[in-house]
Amino acid sequence: MSCKKNNDKVVFNDTYTGKFIEGPVNQLVSVNTEVKFSGDRYAATNGTGIFTVENSSKVKFSMDYVSSMDYVGNKVLHGDYSYMIKGDSLILDKIFPSTEHHNTLTSTISYKNQYRLKRMK
Repeated sequence: MSCKKNNDKVVFNDTYTGKFIEGPVNQLVSVNTEVKFSGDRYAATNGTGIFTVENSSKVKFSMDYVSSMDYVGNKVLHGDYSYMIKGDSLILDKIFPSTEHHNTLTSTISYKNQYRLKRMK
């Protein structure tokens, strides 16, 4: 089983492929991606690192190697994500820190950073 509960703690294992969807919601870009989970390590299309399942809906990724020369912070699997498991599907949504922007354009733009993945068979 790819994502399973072990003493009420979710364990991620296996290889997942799918789409990485990113950008302002009115200009989303989707690219193919792959993420391999093994123990507390992960290898994504653009780097590797460690991860910790913090609770039943949140996982924290800490990338320690970025393989792309065109590194952009929002395009790597790093930081806090909410997760949802549906059968062999895993959906990861980036949790952005709350910021207060009063009367600015940035407060009206929604940004998406999501991995929609399926376990490889």
